[in-house]
Amino acid sequence: MKRRIRLKQILELLELDPELSLAEACGRLSISSATIRRAFAALEATGQVVRTWGGIQLAGTGAWRMGPPAFARRLELELEAKRAIARAAAAHLKEGDVVMIDGGTTTFQLADFIALKQIRVLTNSLVIAQAIDRLKAGRPGAEVHLAGGLLEPDSGLVVGPRAEAFLGRYRARWALLGAAGVDVTSVSNYNEAVLASEKRMIGRSDQLMILADSTKLGRQALCELCPLEEVDHLLTTESARTSRLICLIRRRGVTVTCASE
Repeated sequence: MKRRIRLKQILELLELDPELSLAEACGRLSISSATIRRAFAALEATGQVVRTWGGIQLAGTGAWRMGPPAFARRLELELEAKRAIARAAAAHLKEGDVVMIDGGTTTFQLADFIALKQIRVLTNSLVIAQAIDRLKAGRPGAEVHLAGGLLEPDSGLVVGPRAEAFLGRYRARWALLGAAGVDVTSVSNYNEAVLASEKRMIGRSDQLMILADSTKLGRQALCELCPLEEVDHLLTTESARTSRLICLIRRRGVTVTCASE
């Protein structure tokens, strides 16, 4: 059987059931376990699936099962771009790193790419914490520390003074934050309730990485998060509309990586 056809058949099985074990795939396709493992690895390399204990699942499945409905709806927007950005961001993280990750539909995609990394994750997102735990499936990987505080049901974020105090107790190498707007002067977001926690993450981290697809570039949202000068690295996607803006942002001293979708 040609490799392309085999991969297509596996994806078709995943459309029926978002999780597929090695044994199930062998039985349904009448293929050896060694061949199935190679097929699983090939699909994982493309970002279409993630590994689970004994099998695979469609990438992003966890969000629809665990995330609030409003969060899940936002997750569908620019999904391929968000996954490409998250994959590129995860490549910057090294074993032993401590990272602070803010909740959002782009930062959520990091879970697929960091769950099995030997790092410490400090987050204010219940959804991200659950996704990482699910993807680890009992295997060694990212150690998750979840902030306490008031839970926002629509976003799965933990906010308020207790969340800010939690973040203030630690230091991190990276703060990885999403954004609703990035222009040549500032980074901005809409959710005022979480702004203090995001600023605490920035202040307690050595470097700030902003994850924002091209639709966010050139926008100004309601609340200013930080001046552009505080950003060390911008992970984004490029479009004809944003090419000039990306050049201007680079001139302001920000390292910009345009991820390939």
